[in-house]
Amino acid sequence: MGLSNEKIYLAKVIAAKTSGSISMVGSGFIIRDVMLRWQRRKEHQFLPIVHRIILSMSIADLFTSCSVHILGTWMVPKGNVTMLDESFLIPLAAGNETTCNAQAFIWDLFTLAGCCSNAMLAVTYWLVVCREKSEKQLNKWKWQFTLLWLPWLLGLADSFIFVVGFGFYSLNGAWFCGAYVSDDIPWRNWMLAAIAGIINVWIILMMVLLIKFVCTLERKTDTYRRNRETREKSIQVTKQGIWFILAYMAALMPAVVTIISEDLPRNFSIFVACAYPMQGAFNALVYFRPKYISERQKMASRSDRRESRVSSILKTLSITPPKRSSASSNAILQKVPAPLNEQDDGCSGKSQLEEMSMKVGSHSKHVEFAEIG
Repeated sequence: MGLSNEKIYLAKVIAAKTSGSISMVGSGFIIRDVMLRWQRRKEHQFLPIVHRIILSMSIADLFTSCSVHILGTWMVPKGNVTMLDESFLIPLAAGNETTCNAQAFIWDLFTLAGCCSNAMLAVTYWLVVCREKSEKQLNKWKWQFTLLWLPWLLGLADSFIFVVGFGFYSLNGAWFCGAYVSDDIPWRNWMLAAIAGIINVWIILMMVLLIKFVCTLERKTDTYRRNRETREKSIQVTKQGIWFILAYMAALMPAVVTIISEDLPRNFSIFVACAYPMQGAFNALVYFRPKYISERQKMASRSDRRESRVSSILKTLSITPPKRSSASSNAILQKVPAPLNEQDDGCSGKSQLEEMSMKVGSHSKHVEFAEIG
């Protein structure tokens, strides 16, 4: 017989809270890494436009994960919910009409801003790679407004018009209050469909153009090494943009499938509750992937030292592992023979540190380029 509708709904609520927590951690690490990069820049200069758009996406996902998916039905008024003609009490409901309205406003604002920021990120990759726009050109006010501020203005306009102005918010079978479609207001349905369609078609178009650009570059055989290195870097940046688009589609497409098709198993909604809140986690995997690969390559190049994957992950996230206490360090040093101590304090130890710093310095430019991608 399978699970009842009430148990399926409870599973959706728990799955959304779990996925939202993971996504919030991923977005938090991205925001922290971008801010660390900004602090390391001379006189706190502006970060590349790609990093600022990723920061905008992560802020939107952080608020959505916390206020919508984690809080979930805690913001919903106590009462019954109808799912497939079956009515039952809303699990974990502890809110009122005001909290439901606030949650709908947050969901509409940050979801639309995040989706539009994803679209602008895809456009930025296309401008940088395919149209060869420089950072100086993209720092002009028209590009700054379009790529950074327009998504938030659209989100604010939509939220104020439909949530505050008309009060179009409800539970509608989901695990949170949102500005959902209604058969009583057909023009709202058409407007939502138009916004979602334009964003998704635009993102898919950018992905197709980036894939076409990568295929064109990979077929070329450059004679000069310098041209070959530039081509390889362009391919890396383009693939990074494609990965961000795939991360967006992986989180959103299951929800789109439920809107398009009505002949889906009831348990499919649990999968949607697991995938839809995971946007921040997917973005974090794509964002930190180049840095992690670089850390693993540096580890493999050092034959005299082996590091675990956990250590590479900590370095990728800029987390300093805990050091041993002075007491334990002194105990270890007392067990080491005196001649070995003198040797370690001499030139061999110093040269090893210098060699390690030279290796890190040689990789810094490549890592920076890959992470910008």
